[in-house]
Amino acid sequence: MKPTNNQVSALYQFLRLLHGSKLLSELANGAKTFASYLNSLSGFKIVDAKPPHGHVGAAIVDGVLQVGKDYEKLVRPAVGRMKTFPQAATVSGFIDLLNKQNLQYLTAKFKSGKVKYDLLRVAKFFLNKKIDTFEELFDWLESDKHRNELMKIKRDPKGTVFCVGDKTADYFRRAVGHWDAVAVDKGGIRQLLSEAGIVSMYSSKYNYKEKRSIVQLAALYLDHRPIDLDKSIYNYYVNYIKGKSQTKYCIQCGAEIPRTAKYCSGCGIRQP
Repeated sequence: MKPTNNQVSALYQFLRLLHGSKLLSELANGAKTFASYLNSLSGFKIVDAKPPHGHVGAAIVDGVLQVGKDYEKLVRPAVGRMKTFPQAATVSGFIDLLNKQNLQYLTAKFKSGKVKYDLLRVAKFFLNKKIDTFEELFDWLESDKHRNELMKIKRDPKGTVFCVGDKTADYFRRAVGHWDAVAVDKGGIRQLLSEAGIVSMYSSKYNYKEKRSIVQLAALYLDHRPIDLDKSIYNYYVNYIKGKSQTKYCIQCGAEIPRTAKYCSGCGIRQP
């Protein structure tokens, strides 16, 4: 879906304030390279992200459970199951349901008391911010200031390893449907940024928000919303990267090498 002119102008203004004009120009060049690289990938297709589902409980389950878990096997079924409980569509209703029902019954996959504890503390965090409805959660998560406030949710020994870092904070924005939301993950976005030659997986050349900006700008160059590009990269990762071998064969000598290798470790020939 093509963003509106007002949305594009607002995003550029925000990025200019965040990075300054000089760095923004550098990130924009990286975004152009990234957009071109994505267009060159066989099987890569940009699809529109689904509209917001309007269910607070499902959004919280999504945001909390996605950390370090197999999304397709564990998280997606749990989110779908939670959507079947209309009383959990608000923060207060979600808290009440969690206090009354068995977690495995509510999520189909999870039963740990520590997981329930994490879900409750995120829900109570929102409730303390005077947020109850999905619309209130959507509006609160619009500002970067509030997005950053989410990162006050640290790991609690009573729960799992869950805490809110940059990626999870942006994931919550994506879960409620903000048009400019991008969650920079290791498996999809960071790997493709590395393969495109923009920044290697573990390089400190760009920080998290700078990588996020590259993807947001690339989406604009591709005439789509950042949330659409984020979704499309995830789809590509699941279907063409995660689902396939992580190795490839050298174009010169035929040696098996890591999929992300730029040069063959055997003959030294640069790979496409």
